[in-house]
Amino acid sequence: MRKLFCAFFIIFSFSLFAQEAGLHNPEDTTGLVTGDEAEITGSSESSESPKKDLTQNYLAKSATPVNALGWTQDGKYFATSWNNSVILWNAGANTIAAVYSNSVNENSNPLANVVSLQFTSDGRYMLSVRDDNTVLIHSIGTNSDSTLISGTGKSIPDAVYAGDYRILLPLDGQNLYESFRLAESGQHVIEEKLDVADGIWALSASPTGKRLLMSSESGKVRFIDTTSWEELSSFDRYMLTRIKPRLAPDGIHFVAAQDKNTLVVASALDESDFLTLEDLAGFSYCAEFSSDSSKIVAGINSGCVKIYDIASGLEENSFQLMYGDSAKSLAFSPDDEYVIIGTEQGYIYRWVLSGEDFVPEDERDDSGLQNALVLSLGYSRLNSNYYLGSGVLGVGYRNYFRTPFFWGIQGSLGAGLPGSEFPYSYYEDGESLSSPFVYTTSIGGLIGLVYYNERLDLQVFSEAGLGANVRILYNNSMKYAHSSKPYFGVYGELLVGMQWKWARLWGGVQYDTNLNWLTNVHVGVAMPTRTFKRKKQPVKSTGENKEE
Repeated sequence: MRKLFCAFFIIFSFSLFAQEAGLHNPEDTTGLVTGDEAEITGSSESSESPKKDLTQNYLAKSATPVNALGWTQDGKYFATSWNNSVILWNAGANTIAAVYSNSVNENSNPLANVVSLQFTSDGRYMLSVRDDNTVLIHSIGTNSDSTLISGTGKSIPDAVYAGDYRILLPLDGQNLYESFRLAESGQHVIEEKLDVADGIWALSASPTGKRLLMSSESGKVRFIDTTSWEELSSFDRYMLTRIKPRLAPDGIHFVAAQDKNTLVVASALDESDFLTLEDLAGFSYCAEFSSDSSKIVAGINSGCVKIYDIASGLEENSFQLMYGDSAKSLAFSPDDEYVIIGTEQGYIYRWVLSGEDFVPEDERDDSGLQNALVLSLGYSRLNSNYYLGSGVLGVGYRNYFRTPFFWGIQGSLGAGLPGSEFPYSYYEDGESLSSPFVYTTSIGGLIGLVYYNERLDLQVFSEAGLGANVRILYNNSMKYAHSSKPYFGVYGELLVGMQWKWARLWGGVQYDTNLNWLTNVHVGVAMPTRTFKRKKQPVKSTGENKEE
């Protein structure tokens, strides 16, 4: 019983130490290709809408305002305007996948600003609207040249994909046209669809392209069925705002400015379905829906970005940009876990809404397991009655190279505590010396199998290890210290255990060539190795356009 009590005492003490010392899954301050990371916590005046901690990731700095953002529907890529061109980002790693220049032929203006971005539903093509009365269609992941569509009026203020490859745009700056690509020739055919006497200022389409929200320069907003081109409803917007009305992914609700301090979220088909969002500082350039149509993210004139819950009408979270800056473009990721923000001063941020750390895909496998450094405190029951057992301090590394398999290395330092029933005593000059301790150091390797439940962040694993060790007896007397010769040995062990989040518990049996069969138990913490990596330097603007 005394031995069992000692084992539990060691484990319990270490658990308390880990809790008090804050040995939890550490905040990841790395993993981004281009910038600094800081944790931002919103402040709330309402106890009914508790706010989460948000993690801010600075991606890059452009020399021009970031006017446009867009995501592919599968979440694999997102695009941002950048120095009169477009950057395609690998969303899984925050790395640049490609840069699309404005210089596609002699008729294109390399200094034109990008004002709108959108992908086709399959992510194969990207549409960029520019302020020089042109639209560019870029082929993603191929070497095909970009297609240039030139307007016939003074400007093309906006354009959207309606369905897979149909493009709706005010080609003459006033009326609505449809452009579609012929599969065999690749030629774009353009047809006029609607006459709009008061001109077109902004367009927003549902994911299927069957519903269209068309905003005119006069302030009229029209809700249109693109299968029949019938106007289903219309309403007025605040004309002096810079916020373009947006149609929700559900194809029914929309957000628009009612005045400079008020946004209205309403159904285009039901006048009773109506909600207003107010801010005394006023709303700035943009407001966008989440992918599930349950939230609104909006820029505020004070430099804030706020997220609102549509069901309750309450502010769910907020975060402050740099002094004097404001959001020019916003976009939720398809899974609503992130918000990409482009600012007037040219900054590009990625906000992690869950408060968890962003883990680049090159530091995780498909299962979500992360390579980790493991620190542990353990207890080994020796096969001798002369010792209470051995306390072990260990350090190891686990590499999940191909789930469910993993490999690792480990080392340890241990001390065996002598018991009162030690059968003999040492004497020096007539004095009885203390019973000797058994000190051990070991190093070895291991292979294992793991089952991982990503939803619970729970691992169940088994390991087989092989290594070498050195043991030595030492009596710890201050005046008459004595040590034995070193005993070299080889060990093999079989272990099973589980890990939940950062906490790890395991145990098993070991065969040692010096001590024969031993049993052991360990408790520890697993820290992802990405925690210790240095941050990479941010991408700085050079003002030059480069085609990749």
